[in-house]
Amino acid sequence: MVTDVLNENKVLIFDGGMGTMLQKGILRDGELPELLNITNPDALLEIHKKYVLAGADVITSNTFGANRRKLGGRATVDDVVKSAIGIAKKSGAKYVALDIGPTGAMLEPYGTVSFDEAYDMFAEQVRAGVIAGCDCIIIETMSDLAEAKAAVLAAKENCKLPVFVTMSFEEDGRTFLGTTPEIAAVTLSSLGVDAVGINCSLGPKEVMPLAERMLAYSRVPLMVQPNAGLPQIIDGKTVFLVEPEEFAGYIKQMADMGVRIVGGCCGTTPDYIAALTDTAKNITPVPTEKKSVTCVSSYTHAVVFGDTPLLIGERINPTGKKRFKEALK
Repeated sequence: MVTDVLNENKVLIFDGGMGTMLQKGILRDGELPELLNITNPDALLEIHKKYVLAGADVITSNTFGANRRKLGGRATVDDVVKSAIGIAKKSGAKYVALDIGPTGAMLEPYGTVSFDEAYDMFAEQVRAGVIAGCDCIIIETMSDLAEAKAAVLAAKENCKLPVFVTMSFEEDGRTFLGTTPEIAAVTLSSLGVDAVGINCSLGPKEVMPLAERMLAYSRVPLMVQPNAGLPQIIDGKTVFLVEPEEFAGYIKQMADMGVRIVGGCCGTTPDYIAALTDTAKNITPVPTEKKSVTCVSSYTHAVVFGDTPLLIGERINPTGKKRFKEALK
C-alpha cells in the first residue's frame, strides 16, 4: 500500500504538473485535458514515464476534471477514468493515484450545486477509479472546505484506499472562500484522511509558513505540492521562475519541519521531481505527531480550547418550527 512508504520512514514523492507538460504542444486551445485519455493516450503515457524515470513514487492520473459535469456528455466518467488509470499503470509507476479536482461549480449557498450533488459526482469518480485499479485517491486544489468534505466522504464511503486531500491557499493565507491552514488541518484530519496538505496557487517559499501552521494541528502526515514559484506574465505567457534546485531546497526545509509527502504542481516538470528525488536522499523524515486538540471551526474561524475534551451544549426546542426541524435533520 502507498502509505507503507511513510511507515518505512521515507518521504513519499508524487509527480509534478500535468497541465504544464500538456501545454507543450499536446493540448489544443479549448480542448478538455481529460479527453486526451481517449484521443491521445500515447502522449500521456510518455509524460507519466518521464515522471517515473525522474523518481516519482506516485503517478497521478489525468482525471482532475473527469466528473460528469465537466465532461458534459462528451465521454463517460467510467471510460475516461478506466483509460487514465490504465495509462498511468502502464508507465511502470510504483503507485497510481486517482486525481480528483473540484467539480467546476460553486456549492450552495455561493453557487447552485448542492452538497449531495457534489458528493454523487465525486463518488462516481471514486467507484470508477477503484474498478480501474488505482492505489489511492488524491483530492486536490480545493478552495471550498465543504466541497473538500464532500469529496472526502465520497472517497471514504466508496472505497478502502488511502485518501489524501490538499487545499489551495491564496497569498493572504486563506483559501478563496476564507479557510485557514489551521481549519483545514483540523477538519480534514478529523474526517479520517491519510494525509492533508497544500497544493497549487503559491510557490514553495510562500507555502512554507502555511505548511508550518498546518503541521501544528494536523494529526496525519502533511503533503505539499507547490507551484514552481508565483506565476508571472512575460511576453503574454505565464511563466514560473523558481528553478528545480531552488524548488527542491525549499522542499527540503519543509521536510525537515515535518512534511512527509512532496511533489509539484503548476510549472513543475520531471526536472523538478528529479531534483526532489535527489534531495530526498538526504532527508530524515520527522515522525508525524499524534495531536489531541479540542477545536470548533467553521469555514473561516476556529476556536481552540486546549488539549482536554470539552462538552458544548445548548438547549433547543424545534417544536412548531418546520424549518428548524429540517435544518436539524
